[in-house]
Amino acid sequence: MKTVISTLIVTAVFSALLGLMVMFSGWFNVSTVWKDPALVQWVLATTSTNSVASRAKNIEVPSLGSEEQIKKGFQSFRAMCAGCHTPPGDDPTPMALGLNPEAPDLAKSLKSPAEIFWVLKNGIRMTGMPGWGESHTDEQLWEMVSFIGELPEMTFLDYLFLNSEVPLDEDDGHGHTH
Repeated sequence: MKTVISTLIVTAVFSALLGLMVMFSGWFNVSTVWKDPALVQWVLATTSTNSVASRAKNIEVPSLGSEEQIKKGFQSFRAMCAGCHTPPGDDPTPMALGLNPEAPDLAKSLKSPAEIFWVLKNGIRMTGMPGWGESHTDEQLWEMVSFIGELPEMTFLDYLFLNSEVPLDEDDGHGHTH
């Protein structure tokens, strides 16, 4: 038993020293142009996916999908999200091209409405995804969830139609203009 405990202590001390060496040596490249190895990408993506799912599981989802919600959610998406999350049929912006990890295509990587809400409200560390909970009400966040839920079926023409239908400076109904 003493050998097992000694081995665990030595392993923990060695791991801590190795971690400190990586932190203070500058060995790890934090540049956004350096791509993480597949194992690191998998560990980070799996950790993020499971963290969001576990925190979102008890969120009650309101009724979504009304035309008004979708239009208001579109305004917020266009103002705050489209720079990183490329709209349907559009080319990525220079900012989107510089992200590492790259922002997911929301039409292809859709999570449950509760998970989308949680991410919008809280953000995701070290990804560039801000948490909008400090600046937006839950109602506004659910409007964005409602719009994002439409993305898988949305074509470039659908997006253009919404863009022409909702002026950029229109009040969003919450005292904000976008």
